Formats: sequence, C-alpha cells, structure tokens
Amino acid sequence: MRPLVSWLLRLIGPALLLVFIATSDLRLLWDILRSAEPAPVIWSLALFPPFIIIKSWRWIQIMRGMQLDLDLPTACALYTVGLFYGTVTPGQAGDLLKAVYLRERGIPTAPALLSVVLDRLCDLIVMAALGTIGVFALGRLLPSRELQQAIVILTGTGLVLMSVLLTARKPRSWLLTTILPRLAPRLRARLDRWNEQMHSLTLTTGLIGIVGGATFISASFTFLRIWLLFLALDLSAVPLLVVVGATALISVLQVLPISFGGVGIRDVVLFAILSAYGYTQEQALTLSVLFLLINIEHLLIGFIVSFWFPLGRSGTISL
Repeated sequence: MRPLVSWLLRLIGPALLLVFIATSDLRLLWDILRSAEPAPVIWSLALFPPFIIIKSWRWIQIMRGMQLDLDLPTACALYTVGLFYGTVTPGQAGDLLKAVYLRERGIPTAPALLSVVLDRLCDLIVMAALGTIGVFALGRLLPSRELQQAIVILTGTGLVLMSVLLTARKPRSWLLTTILPRLAPRLRARLDRWNEQMHSLTLTTGLIGIVGGATFISASFTFLRIWLLFLALDLSAVPLLVVVGATALISVLQVLPISFGGVGIRDVVLFAILSAYGYTQEQALTLSVLFLLINIEHLLIGFIVSFWFPLGRSGTISL
C-alpha cells in the first residue's frame, strides 16, 4: 500500500501540469516561446561550469572539515552525476548517490552521506530563507497572513533543528546513540559505528565562513541564470527580489516527493507570481519550459559524465 501512495503523491506535480496545459492556448504558448530572445537563454545555459565548480568546491571544504579528501575534477564529475540522478528522482533523492561513489573510493558510508546531506542543507537553508519572499508573493493564494507566517516559521525551525542535529557533535551523538536506538534497537551497533565515523566533523568559524560564502556565490549564479530567463521573455515587470524569492521557493518545493524535477510545482508558483504582475498563464508556462531547459542541461551533462563514473567502479579524473 505504501508504494502505491508514494507513487500517487509523485503524480501530483504532473497532474497539475496537465491541468495547466489543458486550460492554456497552446498556439499562443508556442508564439511566446518563438519570440523569446535566444541570447539570455544561451548565457543562462553557459553559466553551468562556474555553477558546478563552486558547488563542488564547497562540497570539498565540507569533506575537509571531516578530514576527508577529494580532488576538484573528481568532485565536479560526481556532483554533475548527482545532478543527473537528482533530476530523475522524486525530491532529488538520487543526489544522495554521491555518497555511494565516495564509499567506493574508500570513504566510510556515514561521513560520506553526512557530507552530501550537509551540502544539500547549505542550499536549503539559504533557499528557505529567501523563499519567504516567494511565500508572501503568493499571499493571495493563501487564506491568511497568519498561514504565511506559520509556513515560514515551521520551515525555518525545521531547517535550524536539522542543522543542529547534523552539525553539532553532542546533539548528533545524542540522536544516534540515544533516540534512534530506542526507535530501532536492531540498528544500535550500526548507529554507534556511524557516530564514531561522523565524530571527525569539526566545525570552525573559518569553515562556516568558507561554506557560507560559497553557498552565497552558488546561489547568486542560480538566481542570475533564472533572471536571464525572465529577460528572455521580457518579463521585466517582475522585480528582481520577487524573481529571487520565486526561484528559492521553487528550489525548496522541489525537494518534496510530489513531482519529478519540479514538474507542475514550478508551474503553480510561476503562474501565481506572474499573474500578480499582469502576465498570462501561457507566459508562465513558457517560462517554466525555459526552466526545464536548465534541468535538461543538468540531466544530459550528468548522464554523459556518468558513463565515466559507473556505480561499482571507482576512479578519478586527472587534470
């Protein structure tokens, strides 16, 4: 029964997209797409290399904080492959396969998985904070301002709690050696081993500053790539701050296992925000198509790189 419910939840996004398509003028949508300026779209796609390099470098810094080592070319390749797996799985869960690649390179499972989760958490914290702009931009779709505030508070509290439990040594040890063993007694030995493996993580002011700075830069690249897509469709009436909020909100919602690659969920957010500035449903869908181009770029490049990094065979890339 659970697998069925899980699959039904994943169909929410595609179902929403079908509703939008069924109620749209497809000829108008095609005309809008044909009128898009190609240069901003090309620039958006061309910014993939610096985007992936800064994210991979941040991941390396997190691993170094755990006394683990990985060279930048290999990290970039594995990060790209992770984007591929994340794009084709609900909630981007496939991105966690990067931990499997690290394990095949001799890194214990627990710290490998923790490095991937912490890397994802960096983006989520920033996007959740900026996503509050998107939540308030969607205010007309929510029953009350109190609900808006509740969503923001619950999201922020959840991310802060998760951050503390994963990064602070004592709370993490308490979770792994006290709480989880009570819920799953058979896993006590494994949880104790994981706790020992994760003990190497040492958060310093310098590391937090480096990771925070890298996260800010990588997020800036994300917002720049999306802003270029708005420019391609001449959606200049939407303020840059709202573009940032909408992008961040979409990034957070895509983590939920209710869609594939954000399909449908992205369309709802874009339509709600664009309609507030006088744009049509067809323009929102066209913008979503351009968003999809970025996902397709990630998917194709990651798929190609995955041939050099098949699961079950370790290796590195040399400069």
